[in-house]
Amino acid sequence: MVSAGCAAEMVEEEEVGESEDRLLAGKRLTPGQVATHLRNAGFPENAIGKMVCAAKYESSFYERASNKNRNGSMDRGLFQINSIHLGGTRGCPSKGNADALWNPATNTKCALAIYNMQGIRAWYGYRKHKTECDRYAAPGSAQIASPADNDTPNDGAGSSEPDDGGEGGCWSGTLQDMVDARVCVQSRSSNVWFQCMEGGWYRGGDATSGPFGPCTGSHPL
Repeated sequence: MVSAGCAAEMVEEEEVGESEDRLLAGKRLTPGQVATHLRNAGFPENAIGKMVCAAKYESSFYERASNKNRNGSMDRGLFQINSIHLGGTRGCPSKGNADALWNPATNTKCALAIYNMQGIRAWYGYRKHKTECDRYAAPGSAQIASPADNDTPNDGAGSSEPDDGGEGGCWSGTLQDMVDARVCVQSRSSNVWFQCMEGGWYRGGDATSGPFGPCTGSHPL
């Protein structure tokens, strides 16, 4: 864990909203929406692509991603801001207002404060994937949700059908890469099969089919 307090690698696939250490919850932003938050916060244009790439590996673009560290600190939100910055870094929320980091705009503003102090290497996701992130094209800006739309987490836990808003891909800890919706992956941590849907992993199935039908791709161990 670096001094910025940004989270380490993603953990293996688990049911939506559950993992060994990391919880992936809330709405999943698009790369364009992340770029919009970065521009609104004041990041320089030459850092936008790199920071979107960092967010991809830090939180899989989930606004309520969290990770509890071995030292007891907590990483929160889009850029996995560590709790050491609460009340101690100008531009970040106060110590008693940790939940503010679930708001992607607030999280990004705090990320800017860290970026201004330490640079982009404060994020492990960037350092681990530097070659990719240095070449990551900055997405165009996209419409972002209003604050009222961000009040309720939507991690999909217990869902039997996806929402009607399209089929998002998922970050695979086993493959260390993004996969498309309906792809099936056998988890390295449990040997259990999961199928990707709407940005989350659903337990069940095998190499050919999962809870949402035939696998569009299959990745056994």
